[in-house]
Amino acid sequence: MRRLAGVALAFLALLLSPRAAFAHPHIFIDNRVVFMFAGDKIIALTESWTFDEIFSDQLLQDFDANGDGVFDKTESQAVAKGTLPNLKKFRYFNYIWVDGKDLGLLDPMDFTAAAKNKKVTFVFSVKLPHPVDPKTQKLKVEINDREYYVEVDLAQEQPILFHGNQGVTCAPKIRDDTENAYYGGFVYPQEITLSCH
Repeated sequence: MRRLAGVALAFLALLLSPRAAFAHPHIFIDNRVVFMFAGDKIIALTESWTFDEIFSDQLLQDFDANGDGVFDKTESQAVAKGTLPNLKKFRYFNYIWVDGKDLGLLDPMDFTAAAKNKKVTFVFSVKLPHPVDPKTQKLKVEINDREYYVEVDLAQEQPILFHGNQGVTCAPKIRDDTENAYYGGFVYPQEITLSCH
């Protein structure tokens, strides 16, 4: 219990401390995004965050209670309890627009934490308030920490996938969103949009 409280406070400090004085990120995430379809509509996003080895080691030290290098169901639930409340204050790093309208804070579902080869991965889904027709509506997604303590980059291999799409073919487009630069205008978020037919 003491260790859980300790990591919760550490994560809180990482995410809530005044961070403008830091000149670079201290946590690194390789991110994958799966656009989840029901028929021809997008209903959710599933995100997979793989942390760098240093922060992964911290998570394992604090949450891998039996020291076997993986998270069982109980340990995964402890990770969620220790980290998600703090990430909520930062929108879970999620910025999603439909036809130019910011959807605001969307709470994650089905969170799991896993560890493999000393790296920790969070997987969770974000349900959209209403199904989105990607052929007629513009969906834009950006996943980042606007204070740049955490650097979130799309993974090099298979960064964007599609699941359950029936009768719809989509191609992702990734660009640096120069219009929404943050951290004093020095960092451009990765913008994901779709071209579907």
